Amino acid sequence: MILSMQDLSYKKDGKTILDQLNWEFKKGERWAILGLNGAGKSTLLRILLAEFWKSEGELTVLGTHFGQGDIPKLRQRIGIVGSFLAERFPQHLSAEQIVLTGRYKSSILYQEYSESDLEEARTLLRDLDGGHLISRRYRSLSQGEKQLLLIARSLMDNPDLLILDEATVGLDLLAREKLLKQIERIDSLDQAPALIYVTHHAEEITHLFTHVLLISQGRIVAQGPKNEVLTVETLSNFYDSPVELIDLGQDRLFIKPIL
Repeated sequence: MILSMQDLSYKKDGKTILDQLNWEFKKGERWAILGLNGAGKSTLLRILLAEFWKSEGELTVLGTHFGQGDIPKLRQRIGIVGSFLAERFPQHLSAEQIVLTGRYKSSILYQEYSESDLEEARTLLRDLDGGHLISRRYRSLSQGEKQLLLIARSLMDNPDLLILDEATVGLDLLAREKLLKQIERIDSLDQAPALIYVTHHAEEITHLFTHVLLISQGRIVAQGPKNEVLTVETLSNFYDSPVELIDLGQDRLFIKPIL
C-alpha cells in the first residue's frame, strides 16, 4: 500500500476544508487527481506532506502512520514538483547543477560534489529526454525546460513517491505536450517512483495513469480505474453540468461542456 486514508478531514478557522476522505493507493497504480480551482487539491497534498495536520481520521503514507511514525524521514521519501518551485534556484547554475541540488533537498549546492555526481545528473536528464539542456544556464531556459529540470531534480534522491502538482501550468500547447511526453518516461526508470499527478485539465491524464480521483468542494466525488471514472455520467455529475467526451487518442480524453 502506497497510501491509505480513512475518514480524513481537515478544518481551519471553524471551516471544513476536506471532509471525510477515504482513499487507497496500491503499489503498481499511478493516480491522477482532477479538480477545479479551490476543490481542495493543494490542501490534500500539504496534508500528505505533513505541512498541514489532519483534524480527524487516519492516514498512512509509505508505511508511516501519521501520529506514530517518523514524519521527517517520510518527507525525505517524497518528491514534489510544482511551478511554485521554479524561481527558487540561482540563475547562474547549469542544468545539471540544478538537478544535483535534489540530492541535498536544497535550492543551492552547499556541499562539495564531484564530476561523477554531475554525470549522474546528466544521465538522469538524458533518461527524461532532456539531454539538450546539459551545460545550459538556468536563466536561459524556458518555463517548460525549467519544469523538466525540477522533475529530474525531484528524482535525484530516488523518492518512493513523486507528486506532480499542476506541472504544466503556464506552458503553451507545444511545451505542455512535450513535458507530458517527458513525464511518461519516468515509468521506465530503473527506480520509478509511485506517481500522483494533480491537474484541472482531464486531457493531461495520459495513458501513463491507471486511476483517477475526482475532488470537489473538499469531498471525493469519485475514484477508481480511469475508464470507470472518466465517463459522461460521472463527469456531468462532477461538474454539475452536462459534458461530452472527445477521444484524443492514445487513451486521452477532452471534456467539452454542453452549453
